[in-house]
Amino acid sequence: MTSSRRRLPLIALVALLAAVACGHASAQPPAPSGTVGTRIDRALPSSLLRLPLEDAAGRRTSLAAYAGKVLVVDAAMTLCQETCPLDTANLVATARRVDRAGLAGRVEFVSITVDPERDTVPQLAAYRRLFAPPPGNWAPLTGSPAVVNRLWDFLGVYRKRVAEGTPPAHNWRTGQTLHYDVQHSDDVFFLNGDGRLRFLIDGPGNVRPGTPVPASLRKFLNGDGHRHLAHPSAGSWTVPQALQVVSWLTGRKVAS
Repeated sequence: MTSSRRRLPLIALVALLAAVACGHASAQPPAPSGTVGTRIDRALPSSLLRLPLEDAAGRRTSLAAYAGKVLVVDAAMTLCQETCPLDTANLVATARRVDRAGLAGRVEFVSITVDPERDTVPQLAAYRRLFAPPPGNWAPLTGSPAVVNRLWDFLGVYRKRVAEGTPPAHNWRTGQTLHYDVQHSDDVFFLNGDGRLRFLIDGPGNVRPGTPVPASLRKFLNGDGHRHLAHPSAGSWTVPQALQVVSWLTGRKVAS
């Protein structure tokens, strides 16, 4: 009788430790479902990762500079009047939530232009300031047309230069008349710390209430842009969906 009583606390402790272990195992965030996007496992060539880019401060960088971190890359254009402001608003909101979760040092967000001729360093700097205060783990990037085209060609991002609409829009920063537009696909790529492409979300951003779109960009939107903002399409992506992917790649749940 005495021996049995002494074993009971030990048995209870073992059961408790097993339950805790199971709890930790189940806490591992699962991979996002196919309704969120496309799961991929593809190594990017080192030559692509080392392509020279510039940030909004004119500093030289590259995708390789973010080695060891989860990297979220979206195709962007500061003079887009339809979907880019919505995509960027969602991307910045995602970066802020990741920052609040204490993961800013493990996850970086970059918006790489599809319009390198007009998205100069001063243009990117002004674009970044619109999202004040810009999160430290988000950077708009540009590069030479040759570099940008090589990157997006490899990743399969559609781009087509077309005539500007009538009447033409004007650059929200300089007031200059715009003479062309760039039609492009809306893609968000997720890379792990080893430079492998692991997930793709495509489609415009579904900006939910509470996610700010800077006033200058909201005013810059054309009719299609305002429709995308007010009535997101079924294929548009949300901040919680992006956070699902980040949670999966970091192994840590980020609350939305």
